[in-house]
Amino acid sequence: MSSSMRQSRRPDWAALFRIVRLPAAGGLLLALAFPPLRLWPLAFVAWVPLWLALRSDSSLGGGPWRKPAPREAGASGAERKGKLSREGRGHRASGPEGEAAAGRFSWRVAFLRGWAMGFVAFVAMLYWILGLSNEEVTIPGLMIPALALIGLYLGLFFGAATLSLRWLSRITGAPLLLLAPPVTLFFEWLRGQGPLAFPWGAPAYALARVTPLLQTASVTGFWGLVLLMLGLNALFAAFLAGRRIALPAAFGLLAIGWWSGHATLARHPDGRIEEGRQALRVLVAQPDIRREIKWKPEHRQEVIDAVMDHAYESAAQAQATGGFDLFVWPETVFPIVVQRDPLLLSRVQAFVDSIARPTLVGTQELEWYRDRPGKKYAFFNSAVLMEPGGRVSPPYRKMRLVPFSERMPLQEIAPWLNGIDFGQSDFSAGKEPVLFTVGGARAGCLICFESVFPELSAEMVRRGATLLVNITNDFWFGRTAGPIQHADMAILRAVENRVPLVRCANTGVSFVVDPWGRVREERGMFTRAAFVARVVCGSGSFAASHPLWIAWPWLAWILAACAAGLGMRARYSERRAVVSAADASSHDPAWTAGGRKLRHEPDREGAQRRPR
Repeated sequence: MSSSMRQSRRPDWAALFRIVRLPAAGGLLLALAFPPLRLWPLAFVAWVPLWLALRSDSSLGGGPWRKPAPREAGASGAERKGKLSREGRGHRASGPEGEAAAGRFSWRVAFLRGWAMGFVAFVAMLYWILGLSNEEVTIPGLMIPALALIGLYLGLFFGAATLSLRWLSRITGAPLLLLAPPVTLFFEWLRGQGPLAFPWGAPAYALARVTPLLQTASVTGFWGLVLLMLGLNALFAAFLAGRRIALPAAFGLLAIGWWSGHATLARHPDGRIEEGRQALRVLVAQPDIRREIKWKPEHRQEVIDAVMDHAYESAAQAQATGGFDLFVWPETVFPIVVQRDPLLLSRVQAFVDSIARPTLVGTQELEWYRDRPGKKYAFFNSAVLMEPGGRVSPPYRKMRLVPFSERMPLQEIAPWLNGIDFGQSDFSAGKEPVLFTVGGARAGCLICFESVFPELSAEMVRRGATLLVNITNDFWFGRTAGPIQHADMAILRAVENRVPLVRCANTGVSFVVDPWGRVREERGMFTRAAFVARVVCGSGSFAASHPLWIAWPWLAWILAACAAGLGMRARYSERRAVVSAADASSHDPAWTAGGRKLRHEPDREGAQRRPR
């Protein structure tokens, strides 16, 4: 093999960097919009570098969104075409960089640009995964390649989005920036589906603490809010691409959203109890049991005693200052299965009887199967409502399990995966929501990771929930941005559904959110705390009652963009036909240089007439 052939097969890292640098910068912008920095305005421009890079690829090859190149004087269409062909062959490089430079549609370039944005965004955003202790995994240092693999996997959705966007723009002729928001939305939604679902980091979550801009979510739903943010990204990109009207349009939409949000908040002041709404006083206990002792058998009794002592202390203080209606403990508050330990069960029931109030308990649950061959039992991450007198509600079993942490995904399809041990749990997923009745209120429970999924909370509200409770244990990743990002995402569940949300975390962050997204009684990480908050039960929202309505505007956007592209392509083809006819005229002897047809009609004597 010659040296030139070997060199041609070597990767051109400089060319690859030129392809991914702009999208990677966009991924970094998206990560910076989230905690710890919370530079939320960046979420409105994070996709701009990616889409401008894709648009430049498209414009290299011409199209209905580009003006035809000026004609060279004295050159025919065939001569110009031959010149362009020779130039293309002379400057064409191998690989995706060469394909982009030559103006040809490159699947690899489109995919690489999107994948680079997704990879950088999630590696930067999820850096806190590295904070998981080596004691929690079977392979020391496992979280370093795990973070890279997570970035690689989630980047696939961004790559698929850009690939689909370029393909759809190519076959319909639709402007890429017009198609970009709805196409990108589809893949943002798609990564929140299936056994590997992970909707973490969707752009709307960056607005969790920007209360006025959240208010449209009660009508549009979470994914409608994402679509609006992607639309604003497209307007900013269009401005940088030369559409001057796009900038005032983008700022105008932001101003309308800000003003309407403030108007909504003014109509519903904090703390007001609307007619027909029930108010509850909820006692939230944050016992702050650290990971260093929580699951170690030698500290089991110490953990149980600490939780119970904190509960009695918190309840006594609350009853001395006005009382409460519901006591809430965090996810898996005890290190053993409560209902399988008679001594612990009796202690918990004695506490519930002493406070004479229902208590929501996060606990592991074990169910034995006597009639199923092969599988004898199943573990669940559950919550139960224990009431005075020994009454215990049916359990709510967590439906959305954390992949590779609470369960090895896809083991139903490939049972051999169950033999891989990274230190993960082996929980089974619940089948349907369960609502807990507290007085006249009905509470839906979101356990840990479930607060990231908008569809689950909306289903609970449609079933009659007037209050959401999110119980969690976020001590795994220490004092990093991970628990803060997780807490912020729960805020949107309250606004989307117009119901209050109570968040109870073992080591923080705990708080209460009203139906309009205002956060109260917030307690930070790794502090032992308890508080009583009054919450006013909600009535649901349009978005919760009509979860699929946003699909119609999304579909209309796609169809309108494609129709516009096809119309532009037809007009462009007509213009090209006129240009081609003009090219043909310059070499047809029957035409003059001025473009007028010469008529050669013989006279009666056979002589040629003079041209008219």
